[in-house]
Amino acid sequence: MEKAQEKVRHFILTHQLLSEGARVVVGLSGGPDSVCLALLLNRLGYEVVAAHCNFHLRGDESTRDERFVAELCKRMGWKLWRTDFDTEGYAQRQKMSIEMAARELRYEWFRQLKEETQAEAIAVGHHQDDNVETMLLNLTRGTGIRGLCGMQPRNADVVRPMLCLTREEILTYLQNIGQDYVTDHTNLEDAYARNKVRLDVLPLLERINQGAAKNLASTMENLTEVMQVYQAAIREAISQCVEHKANGEIFIHIDTLRGLPSPISVLHEALSPFGFNKVQMKQMLPALNESGKVFVSAERRVLIDRQHIIVEAEHYHMPHISQEVIPVENLNIEKDPRVAYLDADKLHHQLTLRTPKEGDTFAPFGMGGKRKLLSDFLTDQKLNLFEKERQPLLMDGEEIAWVVGRRSSELYRVDEHTKRVLQLFSEP
Repeated sequence: MEKAQEKVRHFILTHQLLSEGARVVVGLSGGPDSVCLALLLNRLGYEVVAAHCNFHLRGDESTRDERFVAELCKRMGWKLWRTDFDTEGYAQRQKMSIEMAARELRYEWFRQLKEETQAEAIAVGHHQDDNVETMLLNLTRGTGIRGLCGMQPRNADVVRPMLCLTREEILTYLQNIGQDYVTDHTNLEDAYARNKVRLDVLPLLERINQGAAKNLASTMENLTEVMQVYQAAIREAISQCVEHKANGEIFIHIDTLRGLPSPISVLHEALSPFGFNKVQMKQMLPALNESGKVFVSAERRVLIDRQHIIVEAEHYHMPHISQEVIPVENLNIEKDPRVAYLDADKLHHQLTLRTPKEGDTFAPFGMGGKRKLLSDFLTDQKLNLFEKERQPLLMDGEEIAWVVGRRSSELYRVDEHTKRVLQLFSEP
């Protein structure tokens, strides 16, 4: 009994999961893992904020679990916070699995409760066997080094103080203190991938090599140490080849990337936060000479442009255009791309801003009124695809008066007949 408690105490201190006597939201389902977690934290001097979610997925069992948790909290003197979810309805609306829906609902509520109770963290009851199962599942699905490290003791505000305990140690601890718990019958069914690993794969591995689960847990610890080295190397590589622009775009310098020991690993770390997967990244590497090629994820687009891989900015904002009409005799022309000067009397409509449309033409200043495709003009300006798409245009009706920041139209040229000048200034 004391051994399990001491292991958890040491684990919390080693990984700096909680400060002494901290208030902690504990996900309390009524199963052995969550019951053990709550009791251990309580005995170690932490303030337990008991949080129970009823997902209404298992009929009478869901009601039984809630009743059990309520009785446990009453006996322990803990205030019980509980909530109900229409999990199936949420899963249908969000087009996700029941398991993912339950997870999303649970953690969203836990975080609300953490804020409301001013708790330090959210504690969940994952243990060493859960972690081994996670590692094996990640391995079968195809994963990198991070997936092979399994669940970590801390993930932002979520802590896992029992990753140091096995399932057997948890059950032994509860038996020794005479504490009962409820059993979710779905955990005993060979119906889901994790349960197949738990009920079929791990017992087989134990028959092949007794202590397989313990050895896998040890391997995860070793890989977590390797992960620290990997992350340090990746941070250094990214600092060499990735540049964040003021407009929100991210530039990855292709020549520098190619010179790194593992370009695919650097691409993965740089682009996976934007929804790109390893398959897409493997397609990008042979396409680095194909300027103009675009790759798309659910969140962003990536453009191969000459010497760079460009990650599209999340948001673009139209500039603010200030304007002032001045007499021509007061005109003092500044050579500033943010400023344009138009003959005010040659304008026929209220000026508006928009981005380019296919087939747009205009008469660039200095070409004597000769018209040119806007797309060709922007290509001559060496703009990449994203810059072309978001290029602001100041419109006089359907006529381009100013390609903002680049060229005004010859049609609005200030000449010897001009009496009033519209001075325009573009502000980001």
